[in-house]
Amino acid sequence: MSHLDLNLVRVFVAIYETRSVTQAAERLDVTQPTISYGLAKLRKVYADRLFMRGSDGLMPTSLAEQLFERYREALTTVESTLEQNIAFDPLRSTRRFRLAMSDIGVLYFVPPLLRRFQESAPHIEIDIVQIPDALGEDLSVGRLDMAIGNIPALASPMHSVLLFREHYVCLMSANHPTIGERMSLKEFSSARHVMVSSPRSGHFLIEEALAERGINRNIVARVPQFTVLPQLLSQSDLLVLLPSRVASLYVLQGGLKALPLPVPLPDFQVQAHWHARQEYSAAHRWLVEEIVQTLGKL
Repeated sequence: MSHLDLNLVRVFVAIYETRSVTQAAERLDVTQPTISYGLAKLRKVYADRLFMRGSDGLMPTSLAEQLFERYREALTTVESTLEQNIAFDPLRSTRRFRLAMSDIGVLYFVPPLLRRFQESAPHIEIDIVQIPDALGEDLSVGRLDMAIGNIPALASPMHSVLLFREHYVCLMSANHPTIGERMSLKEFSSARHVMVSSPRSGHFLIEEALAERGINRNIVARVPQFTVLPQLLSQSDLLVLLPSRVASLYVLQGGLKALPLPVPLPDFQVQAHWHARQEYSAAHRWLVEEIVQTLGKL
């Protein structure tokens, strides 16, 4: 066990997350033989294969599954202390950042972020994932660097910064058969609505707000993603409630129109969230600043 140094922990975590010796070597900027040698040492220490070849790459054994959570948390803790006094050079860095957001966030946030990063940090890697069930845990142990969106469930020890305030509008076909350029409350209530089931964001809160005002929508379909909406709406009489900025993107694609809601609803906040321990990292402070500067202008 005396040979289990920090580099071996990095090798283990890289293999686990990439499922590949080749990709692990690329991530750590070392040769493949170095990764293979490290894996061999880990196998000897634990008397376990740790990873086996499968159809989707290297698959972890049950012991590797148990080790990963501890290794990932330990590695994150150690690296965060090392980063306290290390300057971050975005022009040279090859660091990988992992961001969580909804599919509607991917649609709206990722293009301007990638354009910004191409200019300010051309060699970093960005992994985008859907907001997971265990978001707080993923942020706390370092599986995620940041989450972006309307995520009201996150609390201390998470930190957050406001990117912008947003409100909902109603999106529908530009040639809707019964609703013209204005929409009454009666038309809104009797129309056929499609709802996006997004339990890990704040989108569901709009239903509570409508219910408090005694408004029950005629929901005829529920879909898991926002990205299917243009096809559903353009040739039908369906309506959907969407944040105004995303609705504007869909309107620009043609065939759709966005109308104000006939009932006032409160605005909501779109924020960037991260764990308190990231405050020590110069790289993370840079990431926060870049995201605020880029998305705060949208």
